[in-house]
Amino acid sequence: MKKSILSAVCLLAMCVSCQQPAKEEANTQLTKREIMEDYLNGKKHGEYVPTAYFMHFPARVGQDAVYYHIRHLARTGIDILKVQFEQHQPKIKVETAADWEQIQPLPRDYYAPTVEVVKEVVDIVGHETMVLPTIYSPFQVLRMQIGIPNVIRWAKEDPEQVLRALRIYADALLNFARDCKEVGVDGFFTPTQGGENIYNEVPDFFERFIRPFDMEIMNECNAGTHCNILHICDWEGPYDDLSCFTSYPGQIVNAPNFVAGKPFSPADAEKLFDRMILGGLDRKGVINKGTPEEVVAEVKKIKEGNSGRLIIGAECTVDGKTTPIENIRAAVRTAHGR
Repeated sequence: MKKSILSAVCLLAMCVSCQQPAKEEANTQLTKREIMEDYLNGKKHGEYVPTAYFMHFPARVGQDAVYYHIRHLARTGIDILKVQFEQHQPKIKVETAADWEQIQPLPRDYYAPTVEVVKEVVDIVGHETMVLPTIYSPFQVLRMQIGIPNVIRWAKEDPEQVLRALRIYADALLNFARDCKEVGVDGFFTPTQGGENIYNEVPDFFERFIRPFDMEIMNECNAGTHCNILHICDWEGPYDDLSCFTSYPGQIVNAPNFVAGKPFSPADAEKLFDRMILGGLDRKGVINKGTPEEVVAEVKKIKEGNSGRLIIGAECTVDGKTTPIENIRAAVRTAHGR
């Protein structure tokens, strides 16, 4: 095992024993996996509320990527470890219809480098922590490759080209999902985009270009797994309505903090989706800009209204460069009742 990964594992071993509540039937500690399984089944352990914060890391694939994920778990004490999805398609220009020929079917093993990161993370911490790989939607892959203005333009002018590209990426992502399940993941972190207000100018954009591919990928991710997070991502813009996502699968929903220009609380999300919610904090708010003391006060306030169907976290990925690790630690300690 690479020395850097070994050091992260040693740090994890030192941290674990002081973070979990004790089992009722024996003088041993519950694992994060056991805590999450109980929580998903409606059983709480005292003041302990599961919590998770995710961020991007400097390394995309390889041993360094494994190291950063394990280190993040060890440094923060979060209850779910999400593996990032960082194999992005090269950016291309699509000025003419012929330019779409640059998008061709991907090799069957295209995502093997990311699957290897997932496998190593599962092998190292999967016995005690749930591991959820991120899997982007076909639309997100295309949007990152050609840009939002091009997606909108071609969805109007030549929708078949857009649908062809989405089919190519859906096939590759389905293979990625199946390969991840083969290495023993507990579920997936499944983001969706394409329902934001900026796409409203394209008639039936969501129903034609987003929902069918989302559902295909997410149904595959949810088949045979038991902890999947539906993430409704507002990174590229706001939403007027989230009801179009209520039929999407996933045991947990991670929703924006604002919808139609108004605050959208975890209680609002729980009412709409009738599922467990991940959230409560703003990624750009106190967790990023406040003091540890302010973070503690905010998390305590969130815990007061917890119905037992809330995992405390942010509405999206926190900024790893500007979010103090002390703030994340304070948030986790408080959620855990320590």
